[in-house]
Amino acid sequence: MVIPQNNGVDERTGNGLARETTVSDPQLAMYRLWSRRCAVGLYVVAALWGTLQLLCANTPGVYLLIALTFALLATFWAVFDSKSRGKAILPVLQMLYFFMWPVGATVYLVARNGWRGLLIAILHGMGLTLMVCFTFYVTFYSLHYAGALDPRYYP
Repeated sequence: MVIPQNNGVDERTGNGLARETTVSDPQLAMYRLWSRRCAVGLYVVAALWGTLQLLCANTPGVYLLIALTFALLATFWAVFDSKSRGKAILPVLQMLYFFMWPVGATVYLVARNGWRGLLIAILHGMGLTLMVCFTFYVTFYSLHYAGALDPRYYP
């Protein structure tokens, strides 16, 4: 890895994208890949949650499983994203992030991108919420028109 010199310009490529890190390029690429996979996983779990809210109504085990999956994916996303940027999150902060991931994600994004991170956090929060609502209503109307819902509860 090249340590930036000459005002941060990488002499191999001629751009300012050199990083001050000891992690090799394949490892950085792996961390970026897993960061993206965790982010996509958050949206997949949101879609699954929207469907399961209708299919498994009032089932605490399903809610607990979804909540734990959200927290794990969000924590892994932050850890892999920070490692891909050549930084690390302390284990104590990882534990706090796991327990308070919506707040932790917002704080991490603001620390990473400045105030633009707040906009990113709001947009992704809205995206996750819309994904849950969209899959819920798609499942609801699909079951309704198929006649699979009890008309006493769903007119």
